[in-house]
Amino acid sequence: MLKSSVVLLALSSLFLEPVAGVVVNPCAVADVFVNKLNVKKPNAANWVCLAKYASGFNTQALGSTDKKGNDYFGMFQINDDYCKKGSKKSCGASCTDLVSDNILPSATCALNIFQKEGFAYWPAWKNNCKDIDVSRFIDRCDIKPK
Repeated sequence: MLKSSVVLLALSSLFLEPVAGVVVNPCAVADVFVNKLNVKKPNAANWVCLAKYASGFNTQALGSTDKKGNDYFGMFQINDDYCKKGSKKSCGASCTDLVSDNILPSATCALNIFQKEGFAYWPAWKNNCKDIDVSRFIDRCDIKPK
């Protein structure tokens, strides 16, 4: 009886913790890139790999401030140089948009950065996704281009 009470108490305390963002399904990330941003499915796997290692698929992830004073936002951990209001490097989204549970603004911003700098912009991609077969991240996803 005591054991089950302790387990019940432990489980109930999990529901009292505040939730910090939505952790999305990898297939949902791939689907946004393929069906909303017209990225080919094999390339979408790179974005899924990046999201996994940059934020754990957390839409409201906030990174640590770096040595230059920059902050990082959202699922793709985008530097505030790209989302600050009036930034010359603007990716088309505000920093607030990047921590929304709607992943389209973050994905669009990330794609804009990629078109300028490639995946090399993201240390999480360079350290975890570069030179590996990233297709495993989406091989179970049923994504069909619309």
